[in-house]
Amino acid sequence: MIYKVKVGEKNYKIELIMESNSFNIKLNNKAIKIDNYQIRAGRHEISSTERTWQFVTFLKDNQPYEIELLKDDTAYYCWLGSRLAQCEVVDEKTARYAKIMGDSIGSGKARVLSAPMPGMVVGIEVNVGQNVKKGDGLLIVEAMKMENELKATHSGTIKEIKVKAGQSIEKNQPLVVFE
Repeated sequence: MIYKVKVGEKNYKIELIMESNSFNIKLNNKAIKIDNYQIRAGRHEISSTERTWQFVTFLKDNQPYEIELLKDDTAYYCWLGSRLAQCEVVDEKTARYAKIMGDSIGSGKARVLSAPMPGMVVGIEVNVGQNVKKGDGLLIVEAMKMENELKATHSGTIKEIKVKAGQSIEKNQPLVVFE
């Protein structure tokens, strides 16, 4: 199976090759041999949004790796170690179709900014209907005694703000919906 993955501004081609007793990955056509792997999966609901998750552990060159993947109706979230990345994942056929139609990966869908960590909303810097550019500040969230400004990852119009200042939030809780 071949996937087109976008993380931030970087695009990747990932090919997963599963055989009877091995699992290999090609990342941008570079082969990565996996020595051993285990995949666990499940579903849960947070704030009336159903999410699926997968927890993947594998050995590569005798080094252990753990990846947690969360998926909701708008995006994939990938935890590798202590780093979180929001990703757009599209199978190769869908990506080719989008390119033919003049579309880019994931465009044309409502997008949602979700909480990267649990905390409390201390400030909202935008209003419904406001146009924002990539990099504009949207919310200020306090987590672990630090204030973090959450910024727009793309340009768009604010369709809905799902939280209020002073509200506690959970990890991956939807915060702002874009058109």
